[in-house]
Amino acid sequence: MLEVVNVNKIYGKKDKAFNALSDITLSFEKGTSNAIVGKSGSGKSTLLHILIGLDHPTNGSVLYDGKNILKDMNTDSWRGKNVGIVFQQFFLQPNDSVIDNVGLPLKLQGIAKKKRNIKAAEALKKVGLEDRMKSKANDLSGGQKQRVAIARALVDNPSILIADEPTGNLDTENGDAIENLLFELQKKLGTTLVIVTHDTDLAKRCERVIYLKDGKVEKDTYKGKK
Repeated sequence: MLEVVNVNKIYGKKDKAFNALSDITLSFEKGTSNAIVGKSGSGKSTLLHILIGLDHPTNGSVLYDGKNILKDMNTDSWRGKNVGIVFQQFFLQPNDSVIDNVGLPLKLQGIAKKKRNIKAAEALKKVGLEDRMKSKANDLSGGQKQRVAIARALVDNPSILIADEPTGNLDTENGDAIENLLFELQKKLGTTLVIVTHDTDLAKRCERVIYLKDGKVEKDTYKGKK
């Protein structure tokens, strides 16, 4: 289980202080699909970054299986082993091969090329791109690039999959295909999925929707397992 407990985030000091998050307590059960929704400035991105240890709260705790990821363990190591992240902007190396892009997180962990290529090939098969392994990332369509980004996020079988506006740069057809793929893989792999999005239709496909407003949880709805 991933939890944030009594989390506050304040930027600036004194009369210039801004409360980006105010007393947020949330838990994300293993294997569930969750959406975090809100307008720009609601605190979505701040919460996301704190949730996976990319930013620190002003006060409060972030727990994974009861351990504080910021104090009880090496945060970067924890994130590398447990979290896969899909970004809106893809962040692929354009002139590198697809398989090298997917294997990059394993390379950063010091895993040998032969082993990481095997795991990268398995991840690409999951997203239906095993025939494009040797292609340059720059030669792919937008939808294919997002599939590569998903494969990269899944390459080390993370327990948590974070998707930050995963369809924001895609047309409707490709966006729908990526949505279907994310939920299909989440159910098949038993991964905890957390999607940050402005898209209410995408959010409604999740078992749980958390609405943020002005740094606070405005509403938290849970529809149960599908």
